[in-house]
Amino acid sequence: MDIQTTLNKKRSASPAKKLIAITVLSLILLSLWAFSSVATNPRIDKSTLRIATVSAGALNVRVDGYGKLRAKYQRLLTSQTQGIVETIELYPGAKVTSDTIILTLSNAQLEQDVATARLELARQNAQFNEQIIAHKSQLLERDAQIALLNSELENARLRLEAETQLVGKGIVSTLDYKRSQLTVKQLKQRLAIERTRHSQLKEMQQQRIKIQRDLISQFELNFQTIARRFSQLKVRAGLNGVLQTLRVEIGQSVSPGTELAMVGSDQQLVAQLRVQQRLADQINIGMAATISTFGTTVAAKVIRIDPIVTDGRVIIELDLTGPLPANARPDLTVEGSIEVKQIANTLLVNQPSDAYGFSTKDIFTLTPDGKTAQLTSTGRKLRNKSK
Repeated sequence: MDIQTTLNKKRSASPAKKLIAITVLSLILLSLWAFSSVATNPRIDKSTLRIATVSAGALNVRVDGYGKLRAKYQRLLTSQTQGIVETIELYPGAKVTSDTIILTLSNAQLEQDVATARLELARQNAQFNEQIIAHKSQLLERDAQIALLNSELENARLRLEAETQLVGKGIVSTLDYKRSQLTVKQLKQRLAIERTRHSQLKEMQQQRIKIQRDLISQFELNFQTIARRFSQLKVRAGLNGVLQTLRVEIGQSVSPGTELAMVGSDQQLVAQLRVQQRLADQINIGMAATISTFGTTVAAKVIRIDPIVTDGRVIIELDLTGPLPANARPDLTVEGSIEVKQIANTLLVNQPSDAYGFSTKDIFTLTPDGKTAQLTSTGRKLRNKSK
């Protein structure tokens, strides 16, 4: 009797379980349908999207790179003579002009050579001045002798003129008259000889002066050479710019040709960009470019393409044609962009931050009502800095 009652209870519970199972199955199917519907048409808050407008125009294809500024003009300072570094006035980073002293060398022997050469030159100049005075004295003696002969000749002529009038009257003997004629003749000869000697003496003096001046020029050249070497012990920058490197220390002994320092211009700079090798093939000399330093853009143009490839990149050198910012200096890190070509009639859109050159990127286009976005494949795109 109890067994029968239990069986009847189990049979009466079976329809309820079936109803529960059907309800659960319906919920599962409904959930799957809802999930499928959401997956097919996902929804997203429009304010979280980045929306850009597509425009039409010319596309400037650019090749980007990074690098540093370099001094357009550099000067390597080397030792011109043997010496010891005595003082260092400036260190790398200091502003310099062409006459700025960077360091000083000492050389006792060279200092002695300068003093000796200076004394020898002074001695030669003194001898030259003494010679000039002696020459003037000799010429004055010759001038005095010529003046004396002129006076004697004039007296002899006057005497001869008087005797010429008296000899015919017998007042003056013929012998005295002929002696007077002979005296005039001899004085004329002596005067001519003296004038010749005067002229020859003057020519010889001029030759001696020329020889002495040539000798002094040699001593001056020797002194200037030694003095220039001595002045080069004070190492000057040689151009306006900045001291880039210093390669010696105080007390260091240097020989001729030793590298001392490097100076570079700080207002005349060039940019050296490192560009990927596969992109460098598109670049030609003369192409327009721009570089940017901390938000400042400077116009430039390509002036050199390095033929050597290093780590898959090529160095492109740019001449900066625009005004430089105040912070521009050698070794400053910069970014650059070179315009390689222009494509007309192109659809342009701002480039997403996660898009890279020669890559495929999918974007969505909005319907006119702005409520629905449709997936569009952009395909392979060239990278452009702003488009």
